[in-house]
Amino acid sequence: MEGLKSPLMGLFEKKRLINMYKFVHSVDLDNKKTWEGLDLKKQPMSEVFAHFNLEENTIDFLGHAVALQTSDTYLYEPAEGTIKKMKLYLESQGRYGESPFLYPIYGLGGLPEAFSRLCAIHGGTYMLKTNIDEILFGSDGQVEGIRSGEETAKAPIVICDPSYCNNDRLRPTGKVIRAICLLDHPIPDTNDAKSIQIILPAKQLDRHTDTYISMVSYDHAICAQGIYVAIVSATVETDTPE
Repeated sequence: MEGLKSPLMGLFEKKRLINMYKFVHSVDLDNKKTWEGLDLKKQPMSEVFAHFNLEENTIDFLGHAVALQTSDTYLYEPAEGTIKKMKLYLESQGRYGESPFLYPIYGLGGLPEAFSRLCAIHGGTYMLKTNIDEILFGSDGQVEGIRSGEETAKAPIVICDPSYCNNDRLRPTGKVIRAICLLDHPIPDTNDAKSIQIILPAKQLDRHTDTYISMVSYDHAICAQGIYVAIVSATVETDTPE
């Protein structure tokens, strides 16, 4: 239905897009009979798009706005990973409202709150106001857990802010720049949406990676009535990211 409404495509391209959606919806990655003669584990995603004769703008949309790939390198990688991401997007559509994206009421503080409940169900312990004095490593250099005072907690993986780690174990992989904008109106040309995720594909901005605009509002109880909070974020690619 969204595809048919879109002013970005002609009638024939809409038909081709819908065929692609039907394929993604019905494909079973464990059953080659559903792959329509393609080899999703070996063939790159570019060949899958070519199979459906999709135009460049449609490929941009599917790869970046549906599969949420951040650059075009996915086109040359086995299609299986991108198809899996597209299936997740389609399965998420309409699950909790119209959008496949979720944002917690009262803001991101809702995430640790939900995690603590899930942690308790699975027998985990959630410890607040606990100092981490040391990350423990084995003789093989692999992480073994953490130490807090005289107590230790064993774990095969530690997820943490870089400030907890020794500098010799850090490897920067990139930087992100963000602009946080407080608005007294919704973003223009978005049907006055109270929340929205806008993805600007890298190619259309002459960049290597995508630019994201996420907007939330009083609808999520994160700010005062009538206020909208928009966050523009992008990977730093130049010496003057601002």
